[in-house]
Amino acid sequence: MDVHGSPVEEPLVLKGQEPFGVGGRRSCYVHPLDPSKCVKVLRTDERRTVRHKKTIIPAKWRREYDNNSHEKRVLEDIERRVGPVMGEHLPRSYGMVPTDLGPGFVLDLVRDHDGRISRSLRELITVGYPLEKLRASFDEFGGFLSEHLILTRKLLDHNLVVSMRPDGPGPMFLIDGLGDPAFIPFSRWIPALGRAKIARRIEEAWQRFESFAESGGVSDELRRTSSWDQGFLRHRG
Repeated sequence: MDVHGSPVEEPLVLKGQEPFGVGGRRSCYVHPLDPSKCVKVLRTDERRTVRHKKTIIPAKWRREYDNNSHEKRVLEDIERRVGPVMGEHLPRSYGMVPTDLGPGFVLDLVRDHDGRISRSLRELITVGYPLEKLRASFDEFGGFLSEHLILTRKLLDHNLVVSMRPDGPGPMFLIDGLGDPAFIPFSRWIPALGRAKIARRIEEAWQRFESFAESGGVSDELRRTSSWDQGFLRHRG
C-alpha cells in the first residue's frame, strides 16, 4: 500500500531476460506475464542514441526525448480516432508499467502463426526472403495508412515486421516511426495533403526496399560495426 492506502504495483522483473530487440534508444522484452505483449524500456547505457526534441531551448537545459511517452500518445490518439481496426497493422497501447529497468511501455507483440516473434523486413530481406512476395502485404499496409489517414515518419525496413501465416506473408505492422514530424502539421489538417504525403512515403519506401534487396541486405560486418543490427531479433521466443 502507498501512503494513501492504494495497492502499489509490483515492478515487472526484466533483469536477466534477454531482450528480443534492441534499438538505438530502447530495448524490447517479452512481457514476463503475457507473451502476447512486449515491454519497451529506455536504454540507459552509454552506447544509446541520445535524441532531443527540436526546440529553441539551449541543449544543456533540454530534457532527453522520451520515445515511450511519444509512442504511447500517438498510438492512443490513433485508437481513439479509428477504433479497434488499428490492431490490424499497428500495435495497441496498454499503458506504462513499472519494471526493474525503469518505466516500461506495454503494447502488442507481433507473432507468426507458429507463435514465434515476427521478423522485420530488414531481417527477412537479409536472410534471402524474396521481396516481391511481401508486396501484397506492403500494399495492404499502405492502403490502411491512407484509408485512416495515419501519418508516419520515413518508413524504415527495421520498423516494419511481417506476421507469417501457413501459406506465406500475412499482415505487415509498423512497430515504430509513427507521427508527422512536420513543424506545422498541414497534412493532419488537410486530408488530401495527408494522403498525398502517405502515398509518397509508400512509394519512396518500396524503392529503398528494392535497392536494399538488390544489395543483399545487411552484411555481418555492418551488423558488428554499425547500427544496422537494429531490426534483427536476438531471439524468437
